[in-house]
Amino acid sequence: MDSLAARYVPQREAAPSMCISWVLLLLLSAALCAPGTGAADEVTSRGAALAQTCATCHGPDGRSQGAIPSLDSLTSADMIAALQAFRAETRKSTVMHRIARGLNEADMTAVAAYFATLTKRGAQP
Repeated sequence: MDSLAARYVPQREAAPSMCISWVLLLLLSAALCAPGTGAADEVTSRGAALAQTCATCHGPDGRSQGAIPSLDSLTSADMIAALQAFRAETRKSTVMHRIARGLNEADMTAVAAYFATLTKRGAQP
């Protein structure tokens, strides 16, 4: 009779902390799998932070008003190639050699990706 009674004893509900853990795990999984997030956003965010240095000479959003070249019309590939040439000192410059030496390949890619996300000169927003 004890075994029969044991089968009909109501089961204890899951602890609230266990439910919260499952919900958090589910939300984290959804965030990691969401399209349009992740590495690409991190790269452009890093590029935006690095691009603040560029604005001093090349203007806001890479749109220079003076004799210094604008960056907003360059493709990602062209920008990376220019930064690599400055770093290798195969392209003439007054200060870009020193600035480019402080950038690694990931930094160059990030800056190029950031400027590529901006509206190009002459294009309608």
